[in-house]
Parts: sequence; structure tokens; C-alpha cells
Amino acid sequence: MFQGFYGLLTVMLCVLFAIVVVLFNIAPITYIVFSIAILLSVFLQYRRFKKQSISEKTHSRLSCGLFIVITLSISWLVADWVMYDINTSVDQFEDFKYSTTDWKRGWPNNSELPEGLKSSEQLSEGIDKVSMVRTDVAWATAYPYRYVVLEGDPKVIAQYEAIAKQHAAYTAEIDADGVLRDLDTGEKKRFISHPNSYNIIESIEEEPLNLPKRSFIEWLRFAPRKETKRVVNDTYNSTKNHRLYVFVDDGNTKRPHFVELLISNDGTRAVFYQSK
Repeated sequence: MFQGFYGLLTVMLCVLFAIVVVLFNIAPITYIVFSIAILLSVFLQYRRFKKQSISEKTHSRLSCGLFIVITLSISWLVADWVMYDINTSVDQFEDFKYSTTDWKRGWPNNSELPEGLKSSEQLSEGIDKVSMVRTDVAWATAYPYRYVVLEGDPKVIAQYEAIAKQHAAYTAEIDADGVLRDLDTGEKKRFISHPNSYNIIESIEEEPLNLPKRSFIEWLRFAPRKETKRVVNDTYNSTKNHRLYVFVDDGNTKRPHFVELLISNDGTRAVFYQSK
């Protein structure tokens, strides 16, 4: 039955529909549009399979209708996806996404870190708290960066620092005034584009939202929404009083790229940071 142009079209529509349903939380109107297009395509195939006569005029109308429905549905989907990506990028550019569990997303690229500091499957025992920030998923971000903050047993943090000492391109300390100095001599070092501060996440919770009911048209147009929101409480932390281990520093002041590890003076916190 599924032969020729309409057969191929039907199969392609079904495959596309299945992919969209699996990957996206789509609106009811999308189901309706796809269903109409698939049923119309199947109907044309059925008429041909049964060899029932159909006038050229009717055939042309049905073909044009099918073409218009498919074009509109795909165009609508593409437009929605583009707008969603743009809005998501803007949101991520203006407001960071935090997570206490998805710490790997904030970890710098493994290719730029020595063995022992690369992202592992499981964090070492003794790490009590993990938080991350990542902005490089937003295409609109001019200077993206990512970092992960580890807090816990000083003995565990010291293991990261020991590896950093062996492989760092150079080391320094950031004193109480935010000045970059040599760890041993205290001499001022050249300026690098290390971060001025970072945030440590205190808590993430899900709260229900009392959203107004949607009208029928709104329900058709928009995907079902989740009645929850993410609440983030964070504390502002300066990079002052940290030891600094730089692995990569390209020296570009206009668009700097660097990978580094900061260790707090009390040895209870480690920050893996990557720019660009």
C-alpha cells in the first residue's frame, strides 16, 4: 500500500512525528496538525491502493492541501524551536543556571586538565557540597565560562592541590586586596583575567506555582507547563585569599581563555574555573 510519493511522505511524517514526540514537550496543536497530515496522506494512499477513481481536480486539491499542512506544521515547529532557543539563550545569559547534582556541566574541559583533576564518574569521599555554574551553552554569551565549586575535608582538597602544583603553568596567590602575588616571594605577578568572584549554591528547591488557567486557544498553542519553579539561594564569594594554579592562559586580553584551580586559604574549598 505504501508506495510511491505518498507512501514515502507518510513514512517520513510518521518518523518525524515520533522523533518530535520523544524529544520535545509539544503542544496539542502539533499533535493535531501532524495527525491530519498523516491521515490525509494515508487516505490518498488508500484510494490509490483500492484503485478508486479520483478526478484530477480533487487530486490536485488534496495534494495542495497536504503540501500546505506539512509546510505549515514543519515551519511552525522550526519557528517555535528557534524562538525557544533564543529565549533560553537570553535567559541563560541574564541568569545563571545552578545545580548541586549536575556538577559535571560546570567542570572544565578534560582535555585542558592533567590526570587527577579531570571530571570523574564519582567525586571523592569527603566532598560535602558541590555547586556549578555554566554559561557557555548560550550562543549569545560573548564571554562564556564554567566552574564547579567543591567544599569538604581539607585532606581531600589538598589532594587536588598537590596535583595542581605538579602540572600548573604557574602558581600565585590572591591576597586580601585581590592582588596577584608569587606564592613564595610575595612579588606581584602579571595580570591575568581570573574571575573576581563566584557563587556557592546554598539550596535548590521545587515550589508549586498557582498559575492561571489557560484558555482553549492557549492550551492548543502552548505545550503543557510544569507547575513548579526552581528556587536558588546563593552566597557571593570573592576570590581573595585563594591560592591560584593556572593550567592554560592564552594571554589574550580581549577574549581571554584560561583554565585554573583556586584553593581557599583554609583549604576547605576548591574552584575549577574555565573561561571562554
